[in-house]
Amino acid sequence: MFIARQEGRIVGALPGRLEGRFGGRWFRSQPLGTPAGPCFDPTLAGQGVPALAEVASALWRAVGETARREGWLGGDITLAGPAAAEGAEALRPPADVGAVRYDEAHVIDLSGGVEAWRPSLDKRARAMLRQAPARGVELGHGNGGEDLARVYELFVDQTRAWGVKQVRPLSFYRALMAPPTDARLWIGRLGGEIVCGVLGFVSPEETYVWWSGASPKARPVSAFPATLALLVEDCGSRRVNFGFSGHQSRLTDFKEQLGAAPLSVPVIELTPRPRSPWHALLVLGRAHMRTRAARRRTTKERA
Repeated sequence: MFIARQEGRIVGALPGRLEGRFGGRWFRSQPLGTPAGPCFDPTLAGQGVPALAEVASALWRAVGETARREGWLGGDITLAGPAAAEGAEALRPPADVGAVRYDEAHVIDLSGGVEAWRPSLDKRARAMLRQAPARGVELGHGNGGEDLARVYELFVDQTRAWGVKQVRPLSFYRALMAPPTDARLWIGRLGGEIVCGVLGFVSPEETYVWWSGASPKARPVSAFPATLALLVEDCGSRRVNFGFSGHQSRLTDFKEQLGAAPLSVPVIELTPRPRSPWHALLVLGRAHMRTRAARRRTTKERA
């Protein structure tokens, strides 16, 4: 995490995670799409962009200097808060640190009142959400002990099926749930057994759906969408952010079925600083793969 101070007081921060692969390092919001900031002291944030520009500049300068010193091969930082707003270029990094690209998240706007959300869904979605309690699913809040451990087991089983080899240990998630925390866990039970769970970070402005796990038993009884529905109606935020979908239509369709609308989100793509010919070739190869993937998506969209 990068921190900015004024007169010894922390006034800004930029969190992230160093990811090591192939002998190189990337600095990223984790997982991809998680709002990273920069975060600002609320007193400064209330004064508008000019008051924040000096703090943001110091944070981005530290990111750039560290990237050069350590030879980072790139990374992604999802902008959030004041830096994500239109006209906030002064809070974004200079071109030698990183460039802005845009990705698509899906959010549910609850500013008009949560009671209007469920009636706004189409008939099929409302029927899906009614299925879970009708089929014996019990919805509620989970704890950071046995409940979290069970959802973690479900998550690990899912990642194995997806071919993911590395996952964070359970202790990482326990630390997130330890008070004081903005993290909350919602769960669905069937016959007393937890079959799915969703962990979100809650604030008055936004609840971010960050992590989940689900058993194959959850699908026939619609337990997972019902658990998400509980989160939406229970969180108390002005909007719920389902995050990015990796351009997977099945995910975007599911989110839109729950009333989420697409939102263009700025992401800083950090400038690679390779320090060896091997890493330079690796950076070029990854850039070529991204370009090909983007062309395939464009071709598919036009078809």
